Amino acid sequence: MLPIEGTLDSGESESALMAETTGAQTVSELLRQASRDPRIKALVIFIDSPGGSAAASQDIFRTIVRFKERTGRPVIAAMGDVAASGGFYVACAADKIYALPSTLTGSIGVIWQSVNVEKLFSNLGIKPQTLKAGRFKDIGSLFRSMTPKERDLLQQMLNDVHEQFIADVAKGRKLTVEKVRSIADGSIMTGRQAKALGLVDELGSLDDALTYARRQVNLPDTAPIWVLKRRRGLMEALFGTKSIAPFPKSLLNKPLLLHVDGRLGIGVSALLWQGAVEFKP
Repeated sequence: MLPIEGTLDSGESESALMAETTGAQTVSELLRQASRDPRIKALVIFIDSPGGSAAASQDIFRTIVRFKERTGRPVIAAMGDVAASGGFYVACAADKIYALPSTLTGSIGVIWQSVNVEKLFSNLGIKPQTLKAGRFKDIGSLFRSMTPKERDLLQQMLNDVHEQFIADVAKGRKLTVEKVRSIADGSIMTGRQAKALGLVDELGSLDDALTYARRQVNLPDTAPIWVLKRRRGLMEALFGTKSIAPFPKSLLNKPLLLHVDGRLGIGVSALLWQGAVEFKP
């Protein structure tokens, strides 16, 4: 079982107290190891994520697809509280998707957000100055409003990423691009609504997904479950890797197969500041 929890980002997974981030680099490393382990017969992805970086979501999706192609092993997705936007993107790499009736999912869309503090700074007597080489280099600046041409440029970029998202959902769910585009307006939906639209295969829990995966490869119900997670020390678990940067990262990011039976934590959304393209509700 591979947990995809919290916000999705490039690089390594991060975890500290109530915050959780799944990194595309960590997922790639874990699945590369799993593909070489003959004890692993099937993969269940447990998703509890509102999305995150567009590139990271796409990267994880493609990493799972490569795992399937390389190993021929079945991949089943199980949705938790939330598997929306980038979280749903990742789920579409699976052969079969389970969701709870009340799971929040869908949100097939892309977002860019920035803030304009020009008036605030003016009231405070602060005068930011920007030097640039390249007409659009400071697009989305905090210190001024966007021009119409800048808005057009950003909208074209978002539309392009949105079309990539739609194409991968259509491929993963075996739906037409036109069908997916008709519901890819960024709206969230329940697991039950998603099933009616063909975005989810079955209504069920993580246990249901695990049972189905075992049966797909003729394993008994008592077959052990191995959770693919990166080993974390106490300090990282409490404060995250970024807060303990003086320690060598080689001591923090060695993957490990953990045999556990408990449930996994919940994901959290990230605040957007400037220049972030996100898949999120």
